[in-house]
Amino acid sequence: MGLRDIEKKIKIKSAFQVKEAELMIKELEQMIDNVDQIKKQLKKFERKFSDKISDNKEYYEKLSDLRTELGLPTEIGRFDWKEAPTLKDKLTGKGFYDILANEILDLGQKLTPENGGIISIGELFTQLNKTRPGKMVSIDDMYRSLEKLINSQLITPYKALESGIKIVEFTTVEFSPDHDVILSYASREGFVTKENLLMRTNWAEERIDRCLTFFEEHGMARVDRSYSEGTKYWFPGLMGY
Repeated sequence: MGLRDIEKKIKIKSAFQVKEAELMIKELEQMIDNVDQIKKQLKKFERKFSDKISDNKEYYEKLSDLRTELGLPTEIGRFDWKEAPTLKDKLTGKGFYDILANEILDLGQKLTPENGGIISIGELFTQLNKTRPGKMVSIDDMYRSLEKLINSQLITPYKALESGIKIVEFTTVEFSPDHDVILSYASREGFVTKENLLMRTNWAEERIDRCLTFFEEHGMARVDRSYSEGTKYWFPGLMGY
C-alpha cells in the first residue's frame, strides 16, 4: 500500500469519526429536548390536576417517582432546587426554610421503616445532603428548618441524650426515662448489648429486656445474634452520629 493510499485511508477514518461524533451530539441534543418536553408536559399536567393529585396517594407517588427519574424535586409543583437561602429568606425565615422543612419531614418519614423514626442530628444531616446532590445545605439551615417543624408541632423537640448526641423523632411513640438511658449508650457506638447494659446500669435483667423488646418491636433496633460476639442491638438511626 502506497503513501497516498495510507493518507486516503486516514482521511476517510477521520471523516467517519467526525461524522460519528456529530451523530452522537445530535442524538444527545434530541434526548435533552425530549426531557425538556416531558418536564413541560408534566408542569401542565400538575397545574391542571393539582387538586386531584393531592387527594390521591397513588397518583402522588407515581408522579414523585417520575420526578426522581427526571432529576426533579419530589415535591409536586417544584421544578428547581433552591440551593441556599436568600437574604429575604434569612430575614423572614420562610421561602428556602419552608422548602427545606418539607424535605426534612419527607426524608424522616421515608427513613422510618429503616430506623423506627429516630435519627441523630449528624445522620439526618448526612442523609439530607445525599438527597440534594451538588446542592448541600449547612447544619445551621437544617436546624432552622427543624425549628419550623417543631413550632408547627409536626415533630417533637429534638432530644439531647446524656452522651451529648441530639436525636430527632419522626414517630408518635413516647419514650420513658429508661429508653432515653439506653439510647444514650447506643449513640456512642451505634449498638448495645444486654451484658453491657447490665454492668453499666445495675438494672434488673427484666427491666433491660423490656426496653430492648420495645426498641425491636418498634423497628428502632436491629438484632444481630452472633456465637462469637453475642447478641447486639443495632440502632440504624444512631450509627452516623
